[in-house]
Amino acid sequence: MSSPALPRHRSRPGTSTLRPLSTHPPVVPDADGDRVHALEIEIAQLRTAMASRAVIEQAKGVLMLLTGCADQVAFELLTHISSHTHRKVREIAQELVDSASGRAPLPPDVKAILRDACPPPHPPH
Repeated sequence: MSSPALPRHRSRPGTSTLRPLSTHPPVVPDADGDRVHALEIEIAQLRTAMASRAVIEQAKGVLMLLTGCADQVAFELLTHISSHTHRKVREIAQELVDSASGRAPLPPDVKAILRDACPPPHPPH
């Protein structure tokens, strides 16, 4: 099976059929600019981490009040919920804090895991 021949274009001697992609001069990497950009990215990541850490600590406090557990157990419960719901720990933490403060209801999947992990006490007979 043969493919159709591509049309041939003739150019005048001494000219090229290729055109430059840009009329701007090439950008030369600027070491200081690259460093500034890298530092700006790092600052943004640190700010995100600080905000995440705060909400995670608040969520641990909520879990400690609800369950009477220690902070390490509260964090383990957060990570357990995170892994079983396929969401980030900081997202689960934010949902717990929002629920505890009355801003939003607790999602059903998180509620079910908490119910299984911390069943309500049985009343005395």
